[in-house]
Amino acid sequence: LYEGIVKAIIQQQISLRVAEHLTANLVEKFGDYVAFQGEKVYDFPSAEVLAEARIEELRGCGLSWKKAEYVKAFSREVSTGAFNPEELYRLSPEEIVKRLTAFKGLGRWSAELVMAASMGLNVIPADDLGVRRAVSYYYFDGKLQSGETVRRFAEERFGEFKLDVIVYLLMAYRMGIPKSGRMDF
Repeated sequence: LYEGIVKAIIQQQISLRVAEHLTANLVEKFGDYVAFQGEKVYDFPSAEVLAEARIEELRGCGLSWKKAEYVKAFSREVSTGAFNPEELYRLSPEEIVKRLTAFKGLGRWSAELVMAASMGLNVIPADDLGVRRAVSYYYFDGKLQSGETVRRFAEERFGEFKLDVIVYLLMAYRMGIPKSGRMDF
């Protein structure tokens, strides 16, 4: 989960493509690697390594000052044992949001992204602009809805399948698939 949380920090307020590039920079600079069939295969850097990294080194990977500070501070908490991300598995989604948002640089969007992408929980990052746009396009005649409205709508409409449905809606929206009347899922 440590990796997922750091990635969520990196992904804030930027496109996924840019976030993947910055993450690759971070991994190649700070991660250990093995040679495999003539290629380097990297492991995500440990909390200890990122806690010891200088802000300037993190910035050299393309991170903003704030994101570099957040990654370093969070990594320090994990490396010292003050926070164990794996303990999040024992908590409810509400408790996970509370625990993660206690860290500077981690808000509700980040916590929900971690739960959906790294923990496999049926939670959606409803404040994500892409999620809001997709749901708004297909269900609200394109009128952009708030994260809270999307969160409630997805829970009521899709229930135990909300994460799966949102993934499909995002893909359809990004591919430019037009809405054809009412969506029945």
